[in-house]
Amino acid sequence: MKFTLSWLKDHLDTSATLTEICDALVNLGLEVEGIEDPAAKLKGFVVAYVKERDKHPNADRLSLCKIDDGSGNLLQVVCGAPNVRQGLKIAFAREGTVIPSTGQALKKGVIRDVESSGMICSAGELMLAGDSEGIMELDENLAPGQDLAEALGLNDPVVELSITPNRSDCFGVRGIARDLAAAGLGTLKPLTYKKTTGTFDSPVSVVIEDSASCPDFQGFYVRGIKNAQAPDWVRRRLDAIGQRSINAAVDMTNYLTFDLGRPLHVFDASKIASELVITAANGGESFSALNDKDYTLSQGMTVIASGKDVVSLGAIMGGRESGASESTTDLFIESALWNPIRVATTGRELQILSDARARFERGVDPESQGFGLDAAVALILDWCGGEVSHRVVATHKNGAPAALPQPTIQLTQSRLKSLAGFDVPMTQAADILTSLGFSVSVKTDALEAIAPSWRPDVDGSADLIEEILRIIGYDNIPAVPLPQVASKPMVPSKRYVVQRALAARGLNECQTWAFVSDAKADLFGGQANHLVLENPISVELKVMRPSIVPNLVEAALRNHNRDLKNSRLFEVANQFSDKGQFLMATGVRSHKNHDRHWQDSVRDVDAFDAKADAFAVMASLGLSESSVQIEQSAISYYHPGRSGTIRQGNRILGYFGELHPRVLKDMDVDFPVVAFEVFLDLLPDVKIKKTIATLSNLQPVTKDFAFVVDRDLPAEKITTAISKVDRKLISSVTVFDVYAGDKMDAAKKSVAVEVRFEPTNATLTDEEIHGLMNKIIEQVHKTTGGELRA
Repeated sequence: MKFTLSWLKDHLDTSATLTEICDALVNLGLEVEGIEDPAAKLKGFVVAYVKERDKHPNADRLSLCKIDDGSGNLLQVVCGAPNVRQGLKIAFAREGTVIPSTGQALKKGVIRDVESSGMICSAGELMLAGDSEGIMELDENLAPGQDLAEALGLNDPVVELSITPNRSDCFGVRGIARDLAAAGLGTLKPLTYKKTTGTFDSPVSVVIEDSASCPDFQGFYVRGIKNAQAPDWVRRRLDAIGQRSINAAVDMTNYLTFDLGRPLHVFDASKIASELVITAANGGESFSALNDKDYTLSQGMTVIASGKDVVSLGAIMGGRESGASESTTDLFIESALWNPIRVATTGRELQILSDARARFERGVDPESQGFGLDAAVALILDWCGGEVSHRVVATHKNGAPAALPQPTIQLTQSRLKSLAGFDVPMTQAADILTSLGFSVSVKTDALEAIAPSWRPDVDGSADLIEEILRIIGYDNIPAVPLPQVASKPMVPSKRYVVQRALAARGLNECQTWAFVSDAKADLFGGQANHLVLENPISVELKVMRPSIVPNLVEAALRNHNRDLKNSRLFEVANQFSDKGQFLMATGVRSHKNHDRHWQDSVRDVDAFDAKADAFAVMASLGLSESSVQIEQSAISYYHPGRSGTIRQGNRILGYFGELHPRVLKDMDVDFPVVAFEVFLDLLPDVKIKKTIATLSNLQPVTKDFAFVVDRDLPAEKITTAISKVDRKLISSVTVFDVYAGDKMDAAKKSVAVEVRFEPTNATLTDEEIHGLMNKIIEQVHKTTGGELRA
């Protein structure tokens, strides 16, 4: 958003300097991107008068001039311009002046044996728009010695602001002036535009078919205008902010867009039908815009139709054929309200950037529809003459939408202090809000405020506090020490603890996409209702992952293809289903259990490697192996005979095992892969204090047992049964051998376990040890039917 200093002072009565104004704008949250002073490059240049002009005695194409620069002395200057003549007012550079086009200071010179003091300048030498072939010819009413920048109207600094999306009111100079007035830098001047009274009925009427896109539309018909150039002061301001002057009618709409933040549009009334219809495009219509581009419209885009033709794209850009030109004599001026979401959607789809779109998609003051239209008529009548009709108010085909009242926002003293961090008197808060245009009523320890129509972004007490602090100034907020609150010990998160535990086991952490393809989702999530993205970045990433396993398997496959085998990968992240999202610890191992080494043989990874990883996750969070149960086989993408499900009662805590051969084949994996998945949300929270077991000073005792049991009996049932015999004395139960060879019945197997006893009070006697052993044998027989192997 750009504006000039004089433009700002049209709305703000102030004596503040440019520096003070810019500092205040920054403190108000309106960031100053830059300041451009066009007068700076013209420093030292003045208006001068060619008193005499003679031919150069030694050159036919040079002139010898006597110049009056207002200093009281006539200066002799040699000039080569063909248009220099006696009586001309010129742009003159005295000795020592820096010429913008060269960056060099002017020195007295001698040209063809004749001394020359100063320089008569062209527009090109001053880096100004205009003819560079000859010298500048200035208005004959200018006085010699007058500052050139002032004479040309270029002594008006241009300020550029970066406006945040919520401050749509500051996309107009008046909104900026209003903020500065509230900050104490001056007084906001009242608008002087009077309500328009017409003299005839408009030949053009308007019907709104799409009320959701256009809640209101008003206009005026102006006939008999002379649409020439806008006044010089308007064209200078538009040029200063980068807007090209076109003609008076179009310049008027551009001027009010930046002046009041109210975009308008003008139609050449001779090029539109007697009825304009605001409707939704059917799709496929062609639209020729003012930017000399043609667009194909999509269904639902809001348009203004004249008969079968689209003459304007609502709130974005007018049509090429119906626009006002210098030959226009009759105008129809539009001032409407538009749906910001529809405007933004259409603008993005067609990739049209316009000043109107930038304002309407952020929200334009609905009250400006009326006074903005009155301002437009006043300027047109002043600049172009003509006669204005009665106000045109559109009719709604399906009924006008109900106006939504501005909500009342309550702000209590305690809320204000809580968010501000210091005491602000309620009366001061009320005064600030009132200066910003809020309607305020004050109570003892609270106030109620209604936001002005130009502040659609204010909808809660926090917004009111932000406005109050902006005006007070964030640099004026007193330093208040934070209250001393006893801090609790930092508790590491589950994610952190599990990450450390798996990394300690030699696994490498990955971070993969949270999305997978349809095929992967079906393979690893069954045919459940997948969560499908409406706007995926790729067809291969369109479903929220039901499992992290496929992503890790693909990572292992990429490693394999790069000859990086024996992958050990894990990820702690969410997986998703129609029942919600779940924090998972997921890992895979591939190929061999470790790299080749002369001291140790290698083998293929198996289900027990994955089981150990899963139990390491649970152990890191304080869940013991004895508190869970293992069931053979896991969900469908695991091998049915080489996998397991970890349960705790009725709850499934996780899965582990080899992946199903069918799954590996579908993923083009031809090497062994095992995986584990643990539901971290179902595991206990991390405890700050952990109980540290006291080491016994007494001699531990280790005994081995071999039990003959049914071949399909899980070994875990044996270890669990033994642990229950005496939880205080039995510190561990470990399976160290399973035999199901020729010497065993075909339906039986032998499971050998090591049991470790650790007494704490007294050394175990032989009698006590034999008693424990007998209890173990009885417990296993009772629980599993197992017999001690002979």
